[in-house]
Amino acid sequence: MDRANLRAALARTPGLAPRAPASSERASAFEARFGIALPPTYRRFVREVADGLVYEGASWLFSLDEIARDLSDRALPTRPFPYGSADGDAIRAAVTAARAAGSVFSREVMSLQRVGDPDGCLTLASNGGNDFSVLVVSGEQAGWMWRTGELDFPETRALYDPASTDAAPLGFDEWLALWGECFLGLSLELSPP
Repeated sequence: MDRANLRAALARTPGLAPRAPASSERASAFEARFGIALPPTYRRFVREVADGLVYEGASWLFSLDEIARDLSDRALPTRPFPYGSADGDAIRAAVTAARAAGSVFSREVMSLQRVGDPDGCLTLASNGGNDFSVLVVSGEQAGWMWRTGELDFPETRALYDPASTDAAPLGFDEWLALWGECFLGLSLELSPP
């Protein structure tokens, strides 16, 4: 689905209002203010599709302004994200084993968690309660989506589809398609750049 058709599909979804795309100047100002570069797929979405999504009056996918307000009081995006690839692999394996045993809050999963809000990421969405989807912008995991809050772990297809065994990390476009299906009931096929 190209970006114009994606915006139209989002606008047709009952209760959903895509915000106007951000100007190139606005996206560049955000990057300059926080000393980061937005990953290309996310930057393209913000510039060509929507600078955030509002569902039934509440933000579901945060705008650059909402992300900036969140960052002003939280961890720094220029510092490296505290988890690397080996950490992500270990967490995914521990979460898979813990799910099979009945609870993801196992001793092994909890021993792999870092304390506090992670640096190096932007909070894109709240999934309810203390559960957030973040886009990593610095460090070894830059460009990948992670869950943070009660547990920090890489976003994967298996997270959204319990029957899936696909534990590959998700970039923004892949995450948005799964997140949109899970939370909005949309079937989004995003075309490659």
